[in-house]
Amino acid sequence: MDRRLLFLVLFAFTMIKCEDNIENATDANSKKVILETKDDEAIDTNATESPESKSPRICQVCNCTKAGEINCDDRNMTAIFTRWQWNAKVSKVASFKGNLIEHITPFPISTINRLILQGNKITKIDDAAFKQIINLTELDLSHNKLTSESLNPKVFEGKFSREAYEPLENLTILTVAYNKIHSFHQDLFEHMSNLRVLNMSHNLFAQIDYSTSLAISSIRQLEELDLSYCDLKQIPETLFHTTRYLKKLNLSGNRIMIPPVALGDAIALEYLYMDENPIKIINNSHPFPNMTKLKELSFCCMPHLTAIGSGSFLGLDSLETLRIQNCPNLQVIHEFALNYQTESNEPMWPPLKELVLSDNALQYLPQYLLLRWDLLEKLDLTNNKWSCDCNNQYLIGQMLPQQGKKLMGDNVDALTCATPPEHAGKNLSSLFEKHLRCLDLYGARPEKDTAILIGVLIGVLLAIPVCLIIFFLWRRGFFFWSSSGPASFSRAFYKRTSTTEDN
Repeated sequence: MDRRLLFLVLFAFTMIKCEDNIENATDANSKKVILETKDDEAIDTNATESPESKSPRICQVCNCTKAGEINCDDRNMTAIFTRWQWNAKVSKVASFKGNLIEHITPFPISTINRLILQGNKITKIDDAAFKQIINLTELDLSHNKLTSESLNPKVFEGKFSREAYEPLENLTILTVAYNKIHSFHQDLFEHMSNLRVLNMSHNLFAQIDYSTSLAISSIRQLEELDLSYCDLKQIPETLFHTTRYLKKLNLSGNRIMIPPVALGDAIALEYLYMDENPIKIINNSHPFPNMTKLKELSFCCMPHLTAIGSGSFLGLDSLETLRIQNCPNLQVIHEFALNYQTESNEPMWPPLKELVLSDNALQYLPQYLLLRWDLLEKLDLTNNKWSCDCNNQYLIGQMLPQQGKKLMGDNVDALTCATPPEHAGKNLSSLFEKHLRCLDLYGARPEKDTAILIGVLIGVLLAIPVCLIIFFLWRRGFFFWSSSGPASFSRAFYKRTSTTEDN
């Protein structure tokens, strides 16, 4: 019995030992499997990581401020940041000025209000390049190498929903100035339903063709349009038929010879700039169309402009600011250039507040160019060729003494006379209390009368003795002007000699 009991005890102990070894081996294997699984996962994770994820993020390369501005200017960049590098935070401004970017690929999902790509070498923009940008309100593509082929409607494509295009529904300002564009695709702006400001200046348009005209006309909410320095000779008459909200138009630096008829359709226009155009004369034959809401008109740096005639601005009922300056050949502004007739045939003048006529060749400022000079708030008449005669009596004797200091400040003392010679170089302010004489008809100058009288007197004084000498010689017979002739003179001389000899 004892042996049997001992055997049973040894057998039980052996079995327990074996179970412990099996459990330990199982635990070790499990741990090994777990470790191997973790290692495999790590390997898989590293395998899915992109090399781009290790690239420096945007704020490590550019200057990011707490105000939400990203400044990447002048960093020799050749491409836009990838989605791994982009800052997911809201950015008010993201600027990439002055880099070497040639190709715009689609931007990653981001929130940017103003995107500035000015001053690069962009020649190509991918379709839907700005589709993922949330709340984009301003896009600046100026000073690049974009062509008409670079810009197609798909470039500005946004996310589509039944309600609206997103996010380009918020785009209100687009600048494509200083590129090589000569025409727009007619549907270029179909994804920008709320565009209000378009700057297309300094491009190669030369003319607004039918396609470009359709494109501009399709911008129903357009308020500001810059067509300056596009080498335009004329503006299509139908260009502004549908732009009912256009308030500001810049046509400076073109080759326009007469005021465009198309302006008559810009019924909401308030600001018009016509600087640096080769217009020679404005008069009632080629006046400005009726623009009853126009407040500001600018004519600057126009070397061909010589005269502004009667009725030139008769349709500008609300004009408040008129700038005509740096026109070196402008000599005449007609007295009735601004006034217009009401329905009752009464003359009316616009409510002008600012009049700038500096750096021209004006000689006279007509009294009735404005009815109420006292309602002006600013006046600039410097650097002209003022004639200080009776035709400027109102300017020199009344308007400047009464309103000069208020309207011109110390510049009133800088106004000088060019003619007549006795006043040349004098300040107009020194003649305020003088009664100015009128110049003689046909350009005669009374200031030369003294010299003329002295010359006549000297001539008379010299002529009298000469005439007496001639008369004496004639009486003495030295001139054969009498009826007796030369033979009579010889006989008279012979007789006198004979008489003498007899004596």
